[in-house]
Amino acid sequence: MNLIKFSPKDVVVNTVLARPKLTFNIYGGKVYYQKEPPLSGSFNNRIKHADPGHISLYEMNIDRPSGSMAYGFLKKDSTRLSYKSISSTDFDDITQFRYGDTIEMKYPLTSSLGRIFVPSGPEFSSSAGDSHNNKRFIIALRNAINSQYPFSYGNAYGALGEEEVNIISIPGIFYGSRLKRGSVKLKYHLTGALLAEASDIYKDGRLIQTTGAVNGSEVGRIIYNHGTIILHSTSSLHPTYTDRFSSTIMSTSPTWNNYGTGIHQIGITSSHGLILSSSYSLEAKGTNNIPVMTMFTYSQKGKQNYSTNPTFLNRSELSGSISDYSGSFYDEKDRTIKKINQSLYKDHDEDFVNTTYISKVGIYDKNKELIAVATLASPVRKTEKKDFMIKLKMDF
Repeated sequence: MNLIKFSPKDVVVNTVLARPKLTFNIYGGKVYYQKEPPLSGSFNNRIKHADPGHISLYEMNIDRPSGSMAYGFLKKDSTRLSYKSISSTDFDDITQFRYGDTIEMKYPLTSSLGRIFVPSGPEFSSSAGDSHNNKRFIIALRNAINSQYPFSYGNAYGALGEEEVNIISIPGIFYGSRLKRGSVKLKYHLTGALLAEASDIYKDGRLIQTTGAVNGSEVGRIIYNHGTIILHSTSSLHPTYTDRFSSTIMSTSPTWNNYGTGIHQIGITSSHGLILSSSYSLEAKGTNNIPVMTMFTYSQKGKQNYSTNPTFLNRSELSGSISDYSGSFYDEKDRTIKKINQSLYKDHDEDFVNTTYISKVGIYDKNKELIAVATLASPVRKTEKKDFMIKLKMDF
C-alpha cells in the first residue's frame, strides 16, 4: 500500500450556500409538500412509506413490501445502549425488554409541518386559575423571541404568553440552517380564491398582511433560525363565512389563528370539524450552509504500478505452490507480472508494459486508520509513463 500525504495546498475547504424552496399546501386535513401527490408503489403501499407532506429520513425503504422493511435494532445488554425514544423506565421494565431481547427502532422516520394552538389565558398557574398546558410551548420561545428584538423592531415577547397564538413549526430537515429573511409567504384560500395573504415584507421577522380585510396589520412573527411561525391575529378575514375551526359543533369566522387547521397538532389538541372550503399554502426559502472539502491526490510516473491482486502475477510459470517454508524460513518464489497489454495488429507481439488500474482511493487519518473510500466511476488505466491527478470531494 502506497500512502501519499496531502500537502496544505491539496486540501481546500469551503461552504456551499443552498437556498431550497419550500411549498406546503394544506387542504382537507392533509399536507402536500412541493405539490407532490401521494404515489403508490408495486406493493400496494406508498413508495416512501410516508404520509403526504412528509419527508422520509434516508429513504431506505423505497417501494419495499411492508413485511421486509429495513430498520435499526439493538440487543439489550450490560452496555445499556438504547434508543432515545425509549425511556429508562421502559428499558428497565423486564416485562417489556429482557436482557438479550432485540430492541427495534421505529422506521421509517418521517417529518412534516406541526401546529400548536395555544388559547388565551394566564401564562402561569396561580390561585386565580390554572394555565393551559400548551402555554409551555410559547413560554419556551421567550428567549428565542427576545434575542431577535434588538435587531427586529417590535418583536419583543411582550404579552404573547397570555394571548391566543397559533404556532406553525417547520422542521429543520426541510430548510437547513435557517429560513431566509423576506421569503416567507402565507396564503389563506376560500373555495379556491385568495382570501388573505401575509409575508415578512420588511425582513425583520414581522408578518404583515398584504391582502385581505385587515391589510397592513401585523398578524404574526417569525423565528428564522428555529423555523417557527407565530400567528396572533384574531381579526375576522371574512364578513359572513364561518366554519368549524375550533369545534365540531360551533362555527367561527376565519382568522390567522386558525390558519393551518388540519396540520398535525402537538400538545393538547383542539377539536375541529372537516374543513373543506378553506385551504392554506405556505411558501419559504431555506438557508443551508453545506461544508465541502475538496482534496487533490496524485499518482505520479513510475508509482502505483504494482497491485496486490492475486491475478497481477503469473502463476502459470510455476509448478506446485508459490512458496516454500519450514520451521526456520519462508521463501516466496519469483514470479513475473502478467502481461495484459495487447497489440493493435495481427500476429504482432506488443512489448511488455507494466499496467495497473486505479479503481478506488482510500483516505486515512494521521493514525493510518481508513476513514473514507472514494470509488472512481470507471477504473483508470495507469502505466509507468503516465501520471494522474484525482480530485475528491466530500460533503458534510
